[in-house]
Amino acid sequence: MSTAIQHIDLDGSDISLKGEMVSLTGLWKAAGSDPSKKPAKWRELPSTQEFAGHVAEVIIRKSDIDLFSVTRGGTAPGTWAHWQIAMSYARYLDPAFAARCNEIVRERMERRLAPAIDFPAELMETIRRTDGICRMLAKKVTAIEKAVASGVQPEPASFTITVTPTARSAQ
Repeated sequence: MSTAIQHIDLDGSDISLKGEMVSLTGLWKAAGSDPSKKPAKWRELPSTQEFAGHVAEVIIRKSDIDLFSVTRGGTAPGTWAHWQIAMSYARYLDPAFAARCNEIVRERMERRLAPAIDFPAELMETIRRTDGICRMLAKKVTAIEKAVASGVQPEPASFTITVTPTARSAQ
């Protein structure tokens, strides 16, 4: 698990991330800090245990990521959970809060955060065209690399250059 802590601004509240882990304590604070819905109490619920068991079987077994992590003291104290479990906790806290969390976390995970400003249409069109050209060139380079790797050398293109003399004007 990555130990570098990243932060998401969730409508003015700070939610911390460590790799695949999300701070349940941060989610709890952002949702209003209801004492009856603390992360430790939620973890004890049978429905939480059932869901965590499923996540452990299906997802975690493929990696070395922990389901939960509790840190006392230090720079990032609190309860942490795999992001899928954290999204389940957000639903438990409040459905509207969960919907907003899903949007923010998805944007962050996909690195699709909206730009802070609207770019002019001409600039966006230039970016789209440039992206298209880059994708086309990448496909061509990949095809060339495959041909070179397989040892197949394409026949050189044949072409003819015709030179036609033109009369020079007298100077």
